[in-house]
Amino acid sequence: MDIEELRSRMSPDVQCYAERIMEMYNAPFARHLGIDIVSVTADSAECSMEVLPEHMNSMARAHGGAVYTVMDHAFGVAANLTRDCTGSSAEIKYYRPSSGRIRAVATVINRSRSMEMYDVRAYSEEGKLLASMTCTAFAIKRDRDGRQALPLLRRAGAH
Repeated sequence: MDIEELRSRMSPDVQCYAERIMEMYNAPFARHLGIDIVSVTADSAECSMEVLPEHMNSMARAHGGAVYTVMDHAFGVAANLTRDCTGSSAEIKYYRPSSGRIRAVATVINRSRSMEMYDVRAYSEEGKLLASMTCTAFAIKRDRDGRQALPLLRRAGAH
């Protein structure tokens, strides 16, 4: 994917962060696993990954770590949109086995000066809920490259 294709997947209000998102798209682990960035808005990020044979467990289903990984990457994209953050906790619940393409959507629950919380959900190709996760990120920088950070304390759906 090139930067113009990535911009086309971003809402207009966050396209100024395309280079930052491209860095996350090109992260070696994400590229190795084939994680794709589907869309990015001020309040959410969606990623997907095709479950390959090397992502399978002994029961021929996606390994829980593979499901977690695509969810964690969506969380990372959303949390690092405007400032550097690092994950500090994640609680995941698995609901059904998966295969095929996994789609993960991370949506902001709350932002403050030092913490961000996200609801992350993974879905099957058929749209069935595979897993859900609550993630917390610690902000290690307010913004990056001198850019104005998105308003803090923005809640999902409040624009």
